Amino acid sequence: MSAQFLQKIVLKVSIMCSKCEVCVMSTIAKFDGITSMALDKEKSTVTIVGIVDVVLIVKALRKAKKPAEIVTVGEPDKPDSGKKPDAEKKKPDAEKKPDPYKDLPPHCKACTYVVYDDYQSNQCIIS
Repeated sequence: MSAQFLQKIVLKVSIMCSKCEVCVMSTIAKFDGITSMALDKEKSTVTIVGIVDVVLIVKALRKAKKPAEIVTVGEPDKPDSGKKPDAEKKKPDAEKKPDPYKDLPPHCKACTYVVYDDYQSNQCIIS
């Protein structure tokens, strides 16, 4: 039996709308052992840090109709202990970027469901 270590997983997932985002994040959040998750909509990637099996995550995403590709699997970034350069302290508020996530539609064609009703009320089905 091998010991499991904390790992950083980056997956490429198609994120076309806000419903896709909710589906991807809720599917991944069901797994035990996840320390953190981050979603980048511009790059369509999900970064997961924790003790989880990447194959099971990809399988669950494909079952949820969100095919995923494994980009990288490796050790998580280690935080710097103590020292930070003066240039990285605080940046002025004027350099804040606008939120690009507000432009997403509420749903995409892949997320909409079409219901087709074949019932015709004017025909008798009892013979």
